[in-house]
Amino acid sequence: MRVTQQMLNQNSIRNMSQNLSRFEKTNSQVSSGKLLHRPSDDPNGVSKAMNLKSTLAANVQFERNTSESKLWMDETGQNVDSMVSAMQRVREFVVQGNNGTYSELDRQAIDAEIGELTEQMRGLANAKVNGRSLFNGQKTGESPFPVKGNFDFDSTGLEARKFTIGEGINIKSSVLPDELFGASDEETNLFKTLESISANLKAGNASDVSKVDAAIDRLLSVGAENGARQNRVEAVENRLLDSNLDLQSMLSRVEDVDYAEAVIRLKSEESVYQASLAATSKIIQPSLMDFLR
Repeated sequence: MRVTQQMLNQNSIRNMSQNLSRFEKTNSQVSSGKLLHRPSDDPNGVSKAMNLKSTLAANVQFERNTSESKLWMDETGQNVDSMVSAMQRVREFVVQGNNGTYSELDRQAIDAEIGELTEQMRGLANAKVNGRSLFNGQKTGESPFPVKGNFDFDSTGLEARKFTIGEGINIKSSVLPDELFGASDEETNLFKTLESISANLKAGNASDVSKVDAAIDRLLSVGAENGARQNRVEAVENRLLDSNLDLQSMLSRVEDVDYAEAVIRLKSEESVYQASLAATSKIIQPSLMDFLR
């Protein structure tokens, strides 16, 4: 095959272009700190990086959900503790009211205190988190007991709020009025108990302390369950943090540049490109003007 000057020129240009392309690619890696800029750089590596980033993005959402869930659980725990304190105060008043030595005026004063504690319990039951009702399930825009003195509540079809805090992990983050106070039609319903205490004080009758104790025990049980769920959420949150560290480390190994190696490779590619320029300048045949000088 006859080698022509045009063939030499074309081959030289093609080789210089390839050398320049490798030089530019290495330079881009060094300047950006990333090995992968397009799928063709490393199809398998790009696929791994995309999967890792997808998992990290999902974990970020799970972390948001755990934070939201913890907020609701913290508020639930604080409000339940306040309810227990209020009911313990009610118990003290019931014991005092059952004392036969108390006068009618004393009973009226105790009844007034019971009325205030009942309203306090209603306020706690209507507590909100960021403007959303804490104890009304998915109906966060409504309060369970909006009207003073009316404690009827229909929980049909109502479920407590849940948050997805992991792959396939849904956690209950609030409780319903039925769980806290008992169903509206139950004799042991907390608000019915408070109403009966008030009626007994007015009539001069003794109240059943065991019903108050049952109401306190129910609240304590709900608080304990809420605390157990809080521990679970914290365990999942810690696991998410550990998982994110591992995923970020794996992603770094896939797409981040080893600067020492990359800089050495850059200098090597630069030398190759400069050598190709020097060799090409000698291969290209001198022009007629060069001969006339």
